[in-house]
Amino acid sequence: MVNPASQPGLARQQGFTLIEVLIVLLIIGIATTTISVAAFSDTDSLALRKDGQRLAQLFTLAQSEARRAGSPVIWLHDQQGYRFVQAPRKLFLPAGMNREQGLLQATDFPDSSPLRPRDWTPDNAIEVSVHPQGAAEFNTEWISGPQVVELHDGTHTVRLVRQGNGQYEALP
Repeated sequence: MVNPASQPGLARQQGFTLIEVLIVLLIIGIATTTISVAAFSDTDSLALRKDGQRLAQLFTLAQSEARRAGSPVIWLHDQQGYRFVQAPRKLFLPAGMNREQGLLQATDFPDSSPLRPRDWTPDNAIEVSVHPQGAAEFNTEWISGPQVVELHDGTHTVRLVRQGNGQYEALP
C-alpha cells in the first residue's frame, strides 16, 4: 500500500480552501441582499394596501353599526386620516338639509371603538375618490355605502370594491 503523504502528487485534500469559503459567503450575501431588497423596497405600497384592507373591514363594521343603532354612520376623510361619525336618526327634511343637519349633530366614536379616528399609515398624503360621489354614508339598509373607493398616494393605488353581498374587497 502506498502512503499518499510520501508522494507529492497524491496528497489528499482535507477541508475547503479559503477561496472556496469566501466564494460561498459572497454568493450567500448576494442572495440575501437581493431577497431583502425585493421584499422590503416598497413599504409605501404595502402600507397603502394594509390601510385598504383595514378600511374594507371597517366599512363592513360601519354598516353593521348603522343597522344596530338605527342611525347612519358617515365616513369622513382627508389627506391625513379618516374617521366615522354616528349621525342622529334621519329627520323628515329635504335630502340636502338632512345631510347638513346630520353632520352638525354627529358624534365621534370613542377611542376604544374600532371606528375611532385613524391616520393613514403611509407617509405620503392620501387622495380619496368615492364612487358614486358623496356615498360615504352607511345607513340602515342591508347594503349601503360607496361602491368603489380609491386610495392614491401619488404612486400607488388601492381600490375598495363593494361586492354583491355588501362586503368590501381591497384590490391592489
